[in-house]
Amino acid sequence: MNIENILKYQNMDSELFKIEQKLSSSPYRKKANELTAIAKRSQNRSTELEAEAEKVLADISDIKEKYELNKKKLDEMLSGKFDNMTMEDLEKANGLKTKIASNLNILEKLLQKAAENVNRILADFNKAKKTFDDARSQFAVCRQKIDEETKALEPEKEKIRKELEKLEKDVDATLMAEYKKKRADNIFPVIVPLEGENFCGRCRMELPKVAISRLKEKGIITCEHCKRFIYKK
Repeated sequence: MNIENILKYQNMDSELFKIEQKLSSSPYRKKANELTAIAKRSQNRSTELEAEAEKVLADISDIKEKYELNKKKLDEMLSGKFDNMTMEDLEKANGLKTKIASNLNILEKLLQKAAENVNRILADFNKAKKTFDDARSQFAVCRQKIDEETKALEPEKEKIRKELEKLEKDVDATLMAEYKKKRADNIFPVIVPLEGENFCGRCRMELPKVAISRLKEKGIITCEHCKRFIYKK
């Protein structure tokens, strides 16, 4: 197989690849990715806090209900008449009063703790919101810089694309389709020479004898390790 045309195509394509690499390694793109991760974590934290707040509010509602019920019982007991009660009845009533008062004390502490949790959740939520807003604001700046970099390099990219279209016409259609598929999978260079007698020119892995036989027969094979095309000079 004559592979000179695909090599010419790849040589030109390498210029496009360099531009793509330059854009992908832009510090603004890196920063944008970091900010996106921060924003996602902040959003997840906000969702967690909302669920936590719902639970605390439900707990507060339950505590208040129990508090009112116990307070009502205590008020009814204190407003009752004890003149006709025996000593045993008075002791039972006093024990019940003590238990209710203890319950009220416990419920008051639970309400206080729940209120503290609400304040903590609110503070954490505001912090998460501020982190998200800051990340979104910084991301907008990075996005603008990325767009500017992309726009500045677009004329050069377009020029290369037109050259590639011309060169593509002279390449075997099946080979070209496979080349583009590998290129889309971020494999580059796509086609590399055989190194020595039986090594891939990219990953340096040793090729089996059967692969070398196919290479001599067909002129090009695919590396089982790095998936690149291999040709013999």
